[in-house]
Amino acid sequence: MSSSFLAPPRRSREDLHRDLKNALIFFLVPIPAVLAWWLLVRLCDPAGACSTGAPAWFCRLGLEHPIGFVNALFFANVCVLFWLISVVQRSSWLIDPYWTILPLFIAHFYAAHPLASADPTRSWLALGLLWVWSTRLTVNYFRRERWRFGVREDWRYAKMRAEQPHFWWSSFFPVYLLQQGLLVGLTLPFWAIHVHPRGFDAVDLIIAAFALAGIVIAHLADTQLHAFVRENLAREQRDEARIEVLDRGIWGWSRHPNYFGEQLFWWAIAAWGLRLGEGWVVIGTLANTVILAVVTVLTERRILERADRREAYRAYQVRTSVWLPWPPRRR
Repeated sequence: MSSSFLAPPRRSREDLHRDLKNALIFFLVPIPAVLAWWLLVRLCDPAGACSTGAPAWFCRLGLEHPIGFVNALFFANVCVLFWLISVVQRSSWLIDPYWTILPLFIAHFYAAHPLASADPTRSWLALGLLWVWSTRLTVNYFRRERWRFGVREDWRYAKMRAEQPHFWWSSFFPVYLLQQGLLVGLTLPFWAIHVHPRGFDAVDLIIAAFALAGIVIAHLADTQLHAFVRENLAREQRDEARIEVLDRGIWGWSRHPNYFGEQLFWWAIAAWGLRLGEGWVVIGTLANTVILAVVTVLTERRILERADRREAYRAYQVRTSVWLPWPPRRR
């Protein structure tokens, strides 16, 4: 690479036009779901009656089946709309920044539901932690993309697009429908939090501490990785040898500390579901763990495909834990 994170890239008129267009898409796409949410709150009576203009089926679904309502909105507004946009643009970039924001929409829907019944301290604490998680991940995403919109799609989707001639339609399933299962599943504990009024106590503080620890670990990992990338780009500009493996800081104790931090956060959130007697809500967290395990394997295989990094990374694998931060093994 000849460009660097050290200074904002110079953008052509075409680049600026693309960024503005994609930014507009980014901010407009959630309007249908937000409108449906507003209609549910304004027009549907929790007592069972609907005012003029609200179909009975709409109120019934929204009031009696909030998880089903979330799934319906997700399918229409994300799976279908985002997919159609990706077909036109030939890129699935939009799902990546929204991965960091959609949990906020879903959690706040449960919190604002007309029939919500939650301890206010637990509700605000859980939502506050989710805001911190979302802000951290959103900033990290746009920092990695150098504050541009839609310049590229996830390398896994780009690889599938290059290898599968009909990816334009088959992408609907792995890129969008799968994301529905993961994101709606991950946020199920927020439904549990907002339908159970059990009082707040010390156990809730312990759960919150673990969730915060997960955010801090992931933030440290992402910040150190960003600094590592910047350093290598600067070394390239000076015609110096690259550092092939990041094994400093928390990365010296875990090969994927960012994934570990994510898992710690979501399992802490899932612990609230367990504590409130809704053990089944951890199914989404478990599925996310399985997916991240697969992604870990794919990521490491991709690194080992590079001859210039293979030997150093294999040595790194031998001495360093995969996820759980642990003192490195002595050589």
